[in-house]
Amino acid sequence: MQDKFASLEDLDAPETLDFVKRAHGETLARFMQTPEFERLKADITAQLQDERQIPFCQEHRARMYHFHQNARHPKGVYRVCSAASYRAGMPDWEILFDVADFDAVLGDDVYLDGVSHYVENPQRVLLNLSVAGADAAYTLEFDLAARSLVEGGFHFPAGKSHIAWRDENSVWVCPAWDERQLTVSGYPRQVWLMERGQSFEEALPVYQMDEQGVMVHAWRYLDGQGVPVDLIEAGTGFFTKDYFQVDAAGEVQLLALPKDCEIVGYLAGQLMVQLRAEWKRANRSYPSGALLAVKLNKGELGAAQLLFAPDENQAVESVETTKRFVVVNYLDKVNACLKAWRYAGGTWQEQTLPELPGGAVEMTDQPWGGDVVYFAASHFTTPLTLFSLDLNVMELTVLRRQPKQFDAAGIEINQFWAQSADGTEIPYYHVGKAASPDTPTLIYVYGGFGMPELPHYLGTMGRHWLEAGRSFVVANVRGGGEFKHWHAAAQGKHKHRSVDDLLAVVQDICARGLSSAKRIALQGGSNGGLVVASAFVRAPQSIGALVCEVPLTDMLGYTKWSAGASWIEEYGDPDNELDRAFLQAFSPYHNLNGQSAYPPALITTSMSDDRVHPAHALKFYAKLRHLSQPSWLYAPSGGGHTGNGTQEETAEELACVLRFLEEALAGGAVARSSN
Repeated sequence: MQDKFASLEDLDAPETLDFVKRAHGETLARFMQTPEFERLKADITAQLQDERQIPFCQEHRARMYHFHQNARHPKGVYRVCSAASYRAGMPDWEILFDVADFDAVLGDDVYLDGVSHYVENPQRVLLNLSVAGADAAYTLEFDLAARSLVEGGFHFPAGKSHIAWRDENSVWVCPAWDERQLTVSGYPRQVWLMERGQSFEEALPVYQMDEQGVMVHAWRYLDGQGVPVDLIEAGTGFFTKDYFQVDAAGEVQLLALPKDCEIVGYLAGQLMVQLRAEWKRANRSYPSGALLAVKLNKGELGAAQLLFAPDENQAVESVETTKRFVVVNYLDKVNACLKAWRYAGGTWQEQTLPELPGGAVEMTDQPWGGDVVYFAASHFTTPLTLFSLDLNVMELTVLRRQPKQFDAAGIEINQFWAQSADGTEIPYYHVGKAASPDTPTLIYVYGGFGMPELPHYLGTMGRHWLEAGRSFVVANVRGGGEFKHWHAAAQGKHKHRSVDDLLAVVQDICARGLSSAKRIALQGGSNGGLVVASAFVRAPQSIGALVCEVPLTDMLGYTKWSAGASWIEEYGDPDNELDRAFLQAFSPYHNLNGQSAYPPALITTSMSDDRVHPAHALKFYAKLRHLSQPSWLYAPSGGGHTGNGTQEETAEELACVLRFLEEALAGGAVARSSN
C-alpha cells in the first residue's frame, strides 16, 4: 500500500517546503506571538547568557580555552585566559576568533562543533564548523597565536568526516565529502594518513571497509608520558567493531579483542577496554560491563588485569586517563561515583579518593601531561559545582559554583520504583512540591543506546516549571545505561520494553496520587522521541500531552534515511522478515489510527538534521493532522539534531515547549487550527 505521506521524505521538494512553512508558521502563531511567550523567551535567554554561569574549559599549558556565547556574539567566540586568573576567579579573557567570521570565509552558515588542540603545541587547532548546526562540518586548521587560518594547512570540505591529529605535521583523515567514501549509513569507510604539504590525493591510503559497514575512524592516543599508539576502529555495527593498530609504516594489524568491546584509553603500554559481554580468554573469564587494562605490544595483546566489575546495580559511565592514573566514573543505583588506579610495581593499584558529592558527575577536562581531573557535579535542585581533583596528592578543590537559578524551597526529590509488565522494577526520580492528582507532571525519558539519564540541575525547568508547583520526572527505563544489563534488555525485538517501562512509571505516578492521566505529559528526543511516540500511540488515554523532539517514528523506513542504517543493532532490520514484524508492531507512525482519540502533541525537528531524518517528524505530524488530532509542528531550518545554534534559538524552542505544556495540561485540549 502506497504511503500517503511519502512525498515528505524529499526535503527539497517545493511541496514539502511549503508544508513545513505552513505548519511551523501555525505553531508560531498559536504559541509564540503573545506577550507571555516573549517574556518567557527573554527570561530563558537571560538565564543562558548569565555571565555567572561556569565557563567549562580545556586546559593546555596553563591556559584555559573556552567557547563563549552572548548577545553580542550569538554564534560565539573562542577565548583564552591564564589558569592562574581562572583559579583566582578573575579570568583575563582574550578572544582568539569569532565563529561568525567563518560564514564569509566558507560562504556558508556555520557553527562551532568542536576545537581539537594538538596537545604538544596547543596553539595549533583543528576547527569543526557545522553546516547550519548539522553533523556535516568543515574542518580547518587554525593558528591561535597568529589568530588566522594556517596557509596551506589541513583544510577539508563539509561532510561527516573524522579528522584527528597524528602529530604536529600529519593527520588521520576519514573522509566523507564524496559518495564513494561513504558507508550505506553515510559515514566514512576509508582511512588516510596525510602529511603536511600533501594534497589529499597524495596522502597514504591505510584502510578501507566494506560500504555495508557503519563507519571507521582513526586516532592517536598520546599518553601522559608522550608514548603514542595509533588505532583504527572499524564499526561493522553500532556496537560491534574491529580494532586495528597501525605501525609507523602505515601497516595495520587486527587486535584480538571482542567485537562488542570498546577501547576507552591508553596508558603505560596498556589499552583500557570496556566489555559489553563476558570475555573468556587464556583460561580466565572477565564479566560483562567490566573495565580491563590489557597490555599491547606491536599489535599483540598480552596479560589483562580486571580493574572494575560492576554489579547488577552499577554501570561504567566514562573513563579518563591522566599521566599516571586511570579514573572511572560509574553509576551505583543511578548515582555517580568515582574510582581511580595507579600503575606501580607491575600492577594496577586502586587509590583512595577524597569524599565526593552525589548526584550526577561529569568529567569535563583532563589536561594532557598531568594528573589533575576536572569534573562537574549537580543534582536536581543543587546547581553545578566545578571541582579539580589532583590525583597525586588526592586533593579536591572547588573552582566554581553556579548561582541558583530557581527557588527550591519546598521541592522534594524522591526515587520511586514502578513494576513493568514483565515484573521488572523500574526506577524513576520524582521532583516537585507536595503533589496531588491535579499536579501537572512532565516525564522525561531517553531509554536507548546504553545512555543513562541522571539527576541534573533543572535550572530553566526549575524556574519555569517546578516553582509553579508542577512536577518533573526522569524515567530510567530499560534501553538506557543505568545498570550494566539495562541496555541489552531493550534492544531489537525487546525494544517494546522501553515503552512498557515508561507506561509503568505513568501508572505508578497515578497510583501514588502524584498526578493523573490528563495532567501528565511525556517528553523525549531522538530515541527518546521514538519511545514517547510509541507510548502515545499505544496508550493515548494514559497521558494528557506529548512533546516529541527530533524523533524516529517510521520504523519500517528508518534504515533508508540519513544515518538510519547504523542503528540496526539497536532496533532491528525492517528488510528482515522476522524483524519487520516486531518493528511494525512498535512503529509509532504505522500504528496511528482513526479510532483512537490522541492527546495534544507537539512534534519538533530541524530541517538541517542529517542524523535523524526530518521525515520521521513530518510524516508523524501529517498523519495526526490527517486524522484531525490536535497536533503541532516546530521545524526551524537550522540547528541540526543536537540544537547547535544560538542561545536565542534555544530559548525560543524551550519557551514554545513550555507554552504548549502549560496550555495542554491546563484542563482542556489544545485545539489545532482548521487552517
